[in-house]
Amino acid sequence: MKLLVNAKIFSSKRPQSILIQNEKIIFIGDFKDINISNDSLEIIDCKNNSVLPGFIDGHCHPFETISNLSSIDLSNESFRSKNDIYNFFKNLKFNKDLKLLKFHGFEHRYLNSDLSLKFFDDLNINIPLIIKHRTGHLIFTNSLAMKYAKLNIKNLEYPINSMEIHKKFSDLSSENFDYNLKIYNSNLIKFGYTTIVDAGASNDILKFKKYQELKSAKSLSPNICFMIGSNHINEFQNINNNKELFIGPTKFMINEYLDILEIENLLKKHLTYSKNDIAFHAISSEMIFKIIHILYEKLSILLSDRNIRLEHATEFIPEFYLKYQSKNLFLIYNPNFIYDHGDFYIENQDEFEIESLFNLAESMNKGYNVGLGTDAPFGNYNPFRMIFTALNRITKNNKIIKSETTINIEDILKAFSINNARALNTNGTTGSVNIGKNADLIILNNDINSLCDNSEILNTKVIHTIINGKSEYISC
Repeated sequence: MKLLVNAKIFSSKRPQSILIQNEKIIFIGDFKDINISNDSLEIIDCKNNSVLPGFIDGHCHPFETISNLSSIDLSNESFRSKNDIYNFFKNLKFNKDLKLLKFHGFEHRYLNSDLSLKFFDDLNINIPLIIKHRTGHLIFTNSLAMKYAKLNIKNLEYPINSMEIHKKFSDLSSENFDYNLKIYNSNLIKFGYTTIVDAGASNDILKFKKYQELKSAKSLSPNICFMIGSNHINEFQNINNNKELFIGPTKFMINEYLDILEIENLLKKHLTYSKNDIAFHAISSEMIFKIIHILYEKLSILLSDRNIRLEHATEFIPEFYLKYQSKNLFLIYNPNFIYDHGDFYIENQDEFEIESLFNLAESMNKGYNVGLGTDAPFGNYNPFRMIFTALNRITKNNKIIKSETTINIEDILKAFSINNARALNTNGTTGSVNIGKNADLIILNNDINSLCDNSEILNTKVIHTIINGKSEYISC
């Protein structure tokens, strides 16, 4: 049994004790009311610091994050011309014996000209080259990489849609998987993540079985929710869930060019076949409108009580959809993108009011269900950077993307925990610190109630992570 003493359960300012037995919280209250011998207890002194429910990353891509640990980060490079790219690679120092040269975080949209396969061949790298766009949806390669992956460029548009070739290139870049996995898992528990959601649109049974192996080997500490790629729903008929690895919503990534009738037919077929919750890659205001209109105006009789998730909800306009706020509609925002990509938005966003991007404050104010996801590795997964950016909307270059509505830290922490749990239908067991719930807890290095300034959030750290009652991380 574990006993946490001097624990300030956020947002309470009163220290309490928390007793944990068999993975569950069985008591919260005054220490003097616990009638158990100290000899049978593992006592953890929280020192009047904040105790929170563990963070739930409502949208991420674990295998991509693991892969990127063996990849060169280009997110801080500003390529304004082809000559900039040429000079970068000309001056790049790398091991000539590598089987594969990988990059991520590439942004090509500052350029005034297209990039072709020939352009990357002409760099004369002489090693298979894979360059992932910062969004993860596009891949640039040279011909050596295409040959290595046994792909014919004649059958693909360039740059290449990663959905079409993701598995091919994932298989090629798995050489350091085990080593990188240890680093990734260490980061997750150090950041206080007790549940993560793999939101891959191409998730299939083979990937799920890989997670089963990793959980069996205790290589990944957090609980894992696995979304099912919409094209693979038939593969998951006889899967048994448990709290450490469970099936989440079906993930759709619908082509922007499909019209309303085509999308309606697609979703009607799925809703008739499956009772699963549904998640949509939903960035543009046009796609958001199509999804909401079709589901709630055309197919509402088929929805039943299933949750509908809009992943990213980048251009969601809260006042447009007020009639649906009481529905099981969840907006899973990525406020960290304001920091990671906000400077790009400022320079390039011209069809949508930039102040309304990732508008979680207004969405919460108007009563929507709001959760948070990092979208790692395409967004920073430091939770305190996420919280700080949600509060202040400051970019890497210290520019502010204003919002008409403010938000407080308590609402952000709820979005990062209990709201994300509701979106996964696990709020009965996770997402808050209550008697009877799973002991998924984190202890901070401060009392977050007493911070004098928002900037102090960036100095906040997790000093102890407990997942299913087990201490997975204790700071030195």
